[in-house]
Amino acid sequence: RYGHPSEVIIEMARNLKQSKKQRDAEQEQQAKNQKRNARMRTDIARVLQISEHQVSRADIEKMILWEELNPDPADRRCPYSGKQIGLSRLFSDEVEIEHILPFSQTLDDSLNNKTVALWPANRAKGNRTPWDAFGAENQPGFEYGEILARAQKMPATKRYRFGEDGYQRWLKDDAGF
Repeated sequence: RYGHPSEVIIEMARNLKQSKKQRDAEQEQQAKNQKRNARMRTDIARVLQISEHQVSRADIEKMILWEELNPDPADRRCPYSGKQIGLSRLFSDEVEIEHILPFSQTLDDSLNNKTVALWPANRAKGNRTPWDAFGAENQPGFEYGEILARAQKMPATKRYRFGEDGYQRWLKDDAGF
């Protein structure tokens, strides 16, 4: 009826170790996420002028990452170039989901390692950390200090990755692995 599934999620028995309080907190967070996703699905459908069931998981992920750029919707900018990313621009080909620390080095595909960026900035960054691309090298049009200032408006679990030692901090005890 709906075609082949786009993804299969397997839940493991890891929850058995959790206390009731931890399980309740996790269920509460899941309920908040479902409510957020439903709100976003409605908003995205309105912007793209499509039905809600046509909204993809990638569209929702883009919206989540866009909202993390800055609490102020009027000041959401590409973390690298500083150019404004409005809601209608977000769903154009100009904006891409980007790994802050290169996936090839970290294998980290979590939302904490992703952001949205304009495609020219993403190409300029390439397969490098923000420091390697814009701090160690001085690329015209990209000021590393301003990149760090924009990153400070993002969640704490994400902002440290933009720093000079972001990759080393991500590695922690696994540096010799």
